[in-house]
Amino acid sequence: MIYVICGPTGSGKTSVAKVLSDIYNAPIINADAFQIYQDMDIGTAKISKDDSYYKRHYLLDIKKPNESFSVMEYQSLFRKTVDELSKKYKDIIVCGGTGLYIRASLYDYIFNEEEPVDTSDLEELDNDELYKILLEVDPESTKTIHKNNRKRVIRAIAFKRSQGISKSGSIESQEHKLIYDDVKILMLNPNREALYENINQRVDDMFDLGLIKEVKSLLEKYELSITAKAAIGYKEVIDYLDNKLSLDDCKELIKKRTRNYAKRQVTFFKNQFSLEMFDSKEQLLEKYGK
Repeated sequence: MIYVICGPTGSGKTSVAKVLSDIYNAPIINADAFQIYQDMDIGTAKISKDDSYYKRHYLLDIKKPNESFSVMEYQSLFRKTVDELSKKYKDIIVCGGTGLYIRASLYDYIFNEEEPVDTSDLEELDNDELYKILLEVDPESTKTIHKNNRKRVIRAIAFKRSQGISKSGSIESQEHKLIYDDVKILMLNPNREALYENINQRVDDMFDLGLIKEVKSLLEKYELSITAKAAIGYKEVIDYLDNKLSLDDCKELIKKRTRNYAKRQVTFFKNQFSLEMFDSKEQLLEKYGK
């Protein structure tokens, strides 16, 4: 059985995965797009290397922050990892909040080969202008792509130009069948007020743990990839270090963007998966922790 523990950031997925890992004697596959990067620990709330459960994790710390990484690469690595682990374990736990990674890996998700297209005209546009184009060519994609994520917006527009069909339309034309026989998708979806309070506290804790020092170290060691640099918490601290934000504004912006991201995560999981939803860790463990 593959148990998928998903939900918004700050909902308690990791602690639940640990408990289930003990109960089912199961390894844990990371499904967080930024925890795949080495040295990006505090800002991604990654499990500590000193934690005994760290060794049970797979697809964690597999890329350097100066390397790009895509959902297609994740899909390939995920499926290879499941194949290998299935030879040794009866159950596997998948834990993370990157819905597209989970969907692409568990379902018959096919990536169309994209012909290279010229997007130089798009680079000159601001985020609002780009988003207006995306609304025209692929309005469905705007439900999961934020207008400030220039890279994804441009890619979605380029896909339309290359394929003659929108990316969301291409996805909709697929059968959406699970490729594994036994999968349970379990979503943690706490009360919004409690979730937001937890997110705010988590951001404060990250600064106490040394987020600024971590970002400084990253910038000294690497030329961060576009993907790594886009991680919430890192791009804001980089702006703070560049004197574009005060420390207080930096913290508040991270909290705001994390709350907005959590809201989008909830929407994606509800719309894209057939799942069981739980209000709390305790409720989920009451059913599956026995």
